[in-house]
Amino acid sequence: MKTRNKLLIATGLTIGMAEMASEINYMFETILSGGNKLKLAKCTDLSREEKIVEEDNKNERKQRELWEKKSRNVSCYIKGYDDTPIYCKVYIQKKFCHKWTLVVHGYGGDGSTLAYASKKFYDEGYNVVVPDLRGHGKSGGRYIGMGQIDSRDIMNIIHLIIKGDKNAEIYLYGVSMGGASVLMTASEKLPANVKAVISDCSFDNANKIIGYELSHNFRVPPFPIVNILNMLCYKKAKYDLRLASPIDRVSYIKIPALFIHGDRDSLVPTKMVYRLYDRARCKKALMVIKDAGHGVSALVDGERYWRGVFGFIKKIS
Repeated sequence: MKTRNKLLIATGLTIGMAEMASEINYMFETILSGGNKLKLAKCTDLSREEKIVEEDNKNERKQRELWEKKSRNVSCYIKGYDDTPIYCKVYIQKKFCHKWTLVVHGYGGDGSTLAYASKKFYDEGYNVVVPDLRGHGKSGGRYIGMGQIDSRDIMNIIHLIIKGDKNAEIYLYGVSMGGASVLMTASEKLPANVKAVISDCSFDNANKIIGYELSHNFRVPPFPIVNILNMLCYKKAKYDLRLASPIDRVSYIKIPALFIHGDRDSLVPTKMVYRLYDRARCKKALMVIKDAGHGVSALVDGERYWRGVFGFIKKIS
């Protein structure tokens, strides 16, 4: 009888563990597989931000479409650090100049979602390079890089810009996961051509932000799920999710850095920007936009936002 009970318990535990493993694998694919971003989006409440974006598109779409037609631009693919094809849209000034901005989008988007920023930099006289990060848009790659491997792809783009223009002055600009990507890029040994980094609403650590979303949106405890997700990421996506951690790398940044965040960000808590700012040891500035949710600071208070961005660039130039 005791043997039979032990077998029943063991069988129950095995089935339970198998079901849990299946659920966590599904969660991993939902979070980090490029094809499942819409599933995750449905779990988060970004209704306020979506209304702001829709209103902006309604008001500005025609102007941006006209700019797209009239600007001198080209689409191309470059090789990522592991030969993954990375799609880029490049906007070149009609009058030759050496100023360049790399505009990097966030999780779940693509380069077109930052059209407002690309146009703004272009109108200010910059050549603009806008990649689709791996696992997004027209780029290759099954899994999302969470900034960790995206930073290596961005380094490739930087070197290609310099190859074509040895006197290039390059500024890195990113929003959300793009903000994390450019911060981690900036922590690397950079060519002198890279002049500054501007990060808008970056998370401070991928594990922390995933744990935050698990508890707030999936309604499940982060432990031990985050740990298992780390193992799956290393096995499937071939990188260590624990290293997607701007907070551990900002102290290595030597170029000037501008940190931006909205004070009503419910997706990436605003406290994360203060942690990043405090940890940075470079020339730095902080701008918190009042009443702005996640990734919409430039749309909520564009006048202050862009005055701050270009004022920062002018100050450190």
